[in-house]
Amino acid sequence: MRSSRSSVSRTLGPAALAALLLIPGTAAPAGAAGDADSPSLPGIPATVADGRPCTPGSAKKSAQVPWAQSFLGIDRAWELSRGAGVKVAVIGTGADLRRVPALDGRVTGGPDVVAGGTVRDDCVGYGTFLAGIVAGGQQQGLEAAGVAPEAEVIAVRATSKHGATTPEALAKGIRAATESGAQIIHVALSVPSAPKQLKDAVLAAQKAGALVVAPASAREWESGAGASQAENGPAYPAALPGVLAVSSVGPGGEPEAPGTGKGRRSQPRLSAPGVSVTGPGPGGRGQFTGRGDAVAGAFVAGTAALVLSYHPRLTAEQVAHRLESTAYGAVGDTPDPGIGLGIVDPVRALSAVLPEERPQSPSGTRKAAAPAVPPLDPPEARNRALAVAGGAAGVTVLVAFLAFVLPRGRRRGWRAGRAGGPVTETG
Repeated sequence: MRSSRSSVSRTLGPAALAALLLIPGTAAPAGAAGDADSPSLPGIPATVADGRPCTPGSAKKSAQVPWAQSFLGIDRAWELSRGAGVKVAVIGTGADLRRVPALDGRVTGGPDVVAGGTVRDDCVGYGTFLAGIVAGGQQQGLEAAGVAPEAEVIAVRATSKHGATTPEALAKGIRAATESGAQIIHVALSVPSAPKQLKDAVLAAQKAGALVVAPASAREWESGAGASQAENGPAYPAALPGVLAVSSVGPGGEPEAPGTGKGRRSQPRLSAPGVSVTGPGPGGRGQFTGRGDAVAGAFVAGTAALVLSYHPRLTAEQVAHRLESTAYGAVGDTPDPGIGLGIVDPVRALSAVLPEERPQSPSGTRKAAAPAVPPLDPPEARNRALAVAGGAAGVTVLVAFLAFVLPRGRRRGWRAGRAGGPVTETG
């Protein structure tokens, strides 16, 4: 199963794959640099050290279609659903609601359960980034957009100004999200323990009909919580019953390499893009890149919003079941340690007719039923995108070659369509 997902990365090699996908920090084709199409967007932090300034706005943008957007076939999914009518709470560092056009009309400020009041800003920027992955709008000249651009995101802050949190703060954030009427709650933070207060908050959200999504890991670079997070053991609330734990994969469809970030980890149920992901950030129209299981969780939360908008009668458990049973690579009920039951597939999650949904024949057996839209495996979308990118790269090389060779040939008397030695010009 894993070998098929990594075939593209093995064929092209890491350097070629990175160049074609314009992963930040890699070389870009000539003419691609500049503020309008930057190959090196700044990274969005998960925390800001005490005493350090808030994350500055980005002056860079990329006009390229983000790899994660192509990988998941988001454009195909929009043919069926854009998440209208669904409320998604993102519990994190807040959101910059005054200066980020991608969030206008899509993200509202929920409560700040640590400092009090209502969320208006985001010193760290991570919550802004995640809200954009869930429901960010497409801006003029840019291809990047959220998974469910017509969903409503409620930004709840459950951290200090600099991004630190506690189990008690998370519990308050989950309760606030539940009270706001959120149908999907993405807890974008992890803690090393689950006291009764946190367990009760998750259970109350589930009883209210909300689907709780959480990152499978609590890594140092992701949570900034220090040495306690680096111990072995589960991450919470991902390890709690009924919570949809999510891990991250890169452009090759592979989970992050073991040892990438130390910390606690729970068994994921699903995975999604979480490496070199493009999205909005604080401070204006510029873009950032982000990583981590919380970023992957934002893709899953957005996909859940698409599904619930298209299938409004589904319960939270049924939405989770649909996401898991239609995931790319799903082969049974035993999760893979790296990717869980598979990589979330928005198109299949929307269009597939599950076995239990097929009509029964008079004999009592289930009839086969065609899905509403032909399913699109993420690797097919990825392979086509890479083929186009590879073709463009080949044309670039060819043009450069001809630009170098033809003038030299002409100086030596060569003409197209003629074999042999130099051609002598005649009157």
